[in-house]
Amino acid sequence: MNKVIIDIQRIEFVITNACTSKCKHCSLGSLEAVGESINAEAAVNMIKRVTSKYAVESLMTFGGEPLLYADTVCKIHSTARDCGIADLSIITNGFFTRDKRKIESVAEAICASGVNDILLSVDAFHQEYAPIELVLHFARSLLDNGFLGLCAHPAWLVDEHHDNPYNNETKRLLKIFNDIGIESPGSNIISPGGNAIKYLGEYFPPPGEIDLSIPCGQVPYTSKLDEIRAISIEPNGDLAICDSIGNIYKDDVLKILNGYDPYASPEIQALMEGGAGGLLEYARSIGVEVDTTDCYTSCMVCKKIMSALKI
Repeated sequence: MNKVIIDIQRIEFVITNACTSKCKHCSLGSLEAVGESINAEAAVNMIKRVTSKYAVESLMTFGGEPLLYADTVCKIHSTARDCGIADLSIITNGFFTRDKRKIESVAEAICASGVNDILLSVDAFHQEYAPIELVLHFARSLLDNGFLGLCAHPAWLVDEHHDNPYNNETKRLLKIFNDIGIESPGSNIISPGGNAIKYLGEYFPPPGEIDLSIPCGQVPYTSKLDEIRAISIEPNGDLAICDSIGNIYKDDVLKILNGYDPYASPEIQALMEGGAGGLLEYARSIGVEVDTTDCYTSCMVCKKIMSALKI
């Protein structure tokens, strides 16, 4: 039996890389408050096309701050609901305007769109920029509309139990939300990248100390490159599995997916067989030398090598 390489079960949309925060832990660096956003009609059409072929179970929108473009977010989720996608979620810092009436109308629209899970980024890093009184107003507005799937989703430095001033402040903030019935069952551990390296570097192991033999699918937040179950769409329309494999503004999404063949790419083959270390060996075999001593993760190594191979 032939292996099923692509069976899409999850779609993720990066609505925008614009953000209302410049968090010290952000892996993307300091983002601007305005920027490119995903084309709503292209996203809606893409959802319809993908669900016409695949039994998609979940869809998530995030950013940046996705609710800077709340209308687009709601169009995406209402389309996903109508196409039979059951689990619809948003990651947001809850700060997208200072207008309390707009906050209330966005909360009402989100509830009407079918979203059933909201991860509210609450921690020392976000609250340096996202005023807690406005985030609480957004949270209360959701609760007033009967929304049941709201939870606080903090980012921990080192781990939840590490004693540092950021974690201590995060615990204080979470209690404020816990006291109004918003629990925090899940969380993220901050990984080195972007602002996190710049501002929090002392909390991470030094760069270069990485096990490069671990293949994609075993590294956190990755999947096997020949077992594609999730896709991500960038604000510019790029369809990413790990790297971009096409653009939904230029080509039909099913054509892009049908054309994906990891076995036809020597770079992907090297990654699948030997992880980032295998990719590094492949690059050397064709005369491309890449200095990876400044990399904190195997994903950083991979991206740096892939960039060098494209030059």
